[in-house]
Amino acid sequence: MSAAPGRPLPQITAENEFFWTSGADGQLRFQHCSACEALIHPPAPVCRYCRSRETDVRAVSGRATLAGFTVNHRFSLPGLPAPYVVAQVSIAEDPRVRLTTNIVECEPDRLQLGQPVDVVFEQIEDVWLPLFRPATAEASAALPGDDIEPHRFGEYVRPMLTTTKFEDKVALTGIGMSAIGRRLMVAPLSLTVDACEAAIADAGLSFADIDGLSTYPGGGNLGGFGEGGVTALEAALGIRPTWHNGGIETFGPGGSVIAAMLAVAGGLARHVLCFRTLWEATFNELMKQGRVAPPFGSGAAPPAGRSRSAPPRPRTPWRSTRNGTVTVTAPPKKRWAGSR
Repeated sequence: MSAAPGRPLPQITAENEFFWTSGADGQLRFQHCSACEALIHPPAPVCRYCRSRETDVRAVSGRATLAGFTVNHRFSLPGLPAPYVVAQVSIAEDPRVRLTTNIVECEPDRLQLGQPVDVVFEQIEDVWLPLFRPATAEASAALPGDDIEPHRFGEYVRPMLTTTKFEDKVALTGIGMSAIGRRLMVAPLSLTVDACEAAIADAGLSFADIDGLSTYPGGGNLGGFGEGGVTALEAALGIRPTWHNGGIETFGPGGSVIAAMLAVAGGLARHVLCFRTLWEATFNELMKQGRVAPPFGSGAAPPAGRSRSAPPRPRTPWRSTRNGTVTVTAPPKKRWAGSR
């Protein structure tokens, strides 16, 4: 089947090219472990189950089970007008392999979990997208089991190695925020500085006390989700931190705060300034005007139907400081901000 023009295409690499071009002959293919017979997806240099490196590519039947789905009624994508179904299917030859895909040739209200589906390919240029449609004359089956069943999750949580908790050695001592509004048309770093000044004043400290910086998601063109990261704020304020942190793989802004707490508890820093800046509405307006580049190096405009005017959320820097030599008694008597 041919596709409507403009649908986003996957990034083809040497490792996954076989998967995205497999539909040229109508067959679905996966990486296969020769040692334990597992299917591996996405492709990897080693089998995740037995860690063997003896892998090849194997064609499968194209049959799968509908393991989950949602119907998108609101937001369209280029070449994919709403409503459409986003689904996860479990591959018949190895139910541990789940593909996120679209269900086609079926009204959404006729779909059922456990329903058998067959692959059908949609060609766009030199890519064959594996989509799925309901199989004919087959009854629904039981849902495939998970790699780890929910009732067994506790078996994989390691107990604490010590009864000492890092959070007992630190405190959140100040909080601040910048102006909040839609399309403020203010440089994001300026908003960051406003919030940082407020947080430091709230903690009863000065910029000279700051010896750590922590942020999320960090530097780079992230499309209205950052101010440039640690380096940008360090340069603007003339701060010389002994410790810093910024990375997109932590679990959001809370991850940067926990990293700062660990640094203080471990003695790597004493006063860590954590910051986050959101300026999506201003960024999207500037992008429409051609004054900033699209995020992630993309040359395309935002997907049709995506909100271009979501209000920025509060910019909330946090401060963490360790007790130092202050004697701490009952909680109401704690005076964290001035600790030395």
